[in-house]
Amino acid sequence: MTKPAHVKSDTVAVKTAILKYEHRKPAALDRLDPVVMLHPWFGCVRFWDRTVEALPEYETFALDLYSLGARSGWEEFATPRGLSQAVEAFANALRLDRIIVIGNSMGGIAAQDLASRLNGRISKLILVGTGARIVGVKPDWRRAMDAWISGEADRSFTERMVAALLERRPSHPREFETFVDDVAAANKAFMGAVLTSAFEFDLRPALRRITAPTLVIRGEFDASRTPQHVAELMSGIPNCRACEIAGAGHSPQVDSPEAFCSLVREFLSPDWSASGVRGATPLPPN
Repeated sequence: MTKPAHVKSDTVAVKTAILKYEHRKPAALDRLDPVVMLHPWFGCVRFWDRTVEALPEYETFALDLYSLGARSGWEEFATPRGLSQAVEAFANALRLDRIIVIGNSMGGIAAQDLASRLNGRISKLILVGTGARIVGVKPDWRRAMDAWISGEADRSFTERMVAALLERRPSHPREFETFVDDVAAANKAFMGAVLTSAFEFDLRPALRRITAPTLVIRGEFDASRTPQHVAELMSGIPNCRACEIAGAGHSPQVDSPEAFCSLVREFLSPDWSASGVRGATPLPPN
């Protein structure tokens, strides 16, 4: 899949970094809050292409978090808090007073931290395949992360890590190869430092400070996150609901875009109800 129509690439200075992002203007002047999308580690901005297309009435910004590691001084951003603060600086630079945030995996960790600190500036929050902490991820995924961090740069290993996020690869092989290209081109030291820091990062005490209406989405066959991670988010965030997408993986926006985009649109509507979304099962609160 190529870049969605009318999407423009741009950059903004964030301290020592140049943060790359993709911007798509809304199709209508409805004055809706813009949507900021934060990709997972081993994913990339292209993961959001179908989500962008499904939200034509919204202004969208898909941030390339790897670009924070492209220049010297990247260590300042090499933590979940560093990513979160970079997103805040991005919003400030573009004068985005209120935003909707969608974060997947590591992007979801940064999104939680952002929402816990900014409160009133986040109008709605969507957390995908993530949790308040990395502790408790599935053992095979943790072993794979540890091996990737400690090993040399290897495209075939990177390809396996990207594939693990998806229950099904895109129908066109080149689309998947584009994902791998973007991850392989990122600064591996920066990516590894963020992951290493995230192992010690625990957002559970901060969840109660998230006041935005929140939707947690988990894929049925998520290779990394467990139902316990969803339960911790639901018990900690005051205004939180959760849904599971049948047959989906860690990044359902890629492998199950129809169900994912329907769920997102439902959540963003004034009369939100997950019961009408095919393939999405509402999860009960703890």
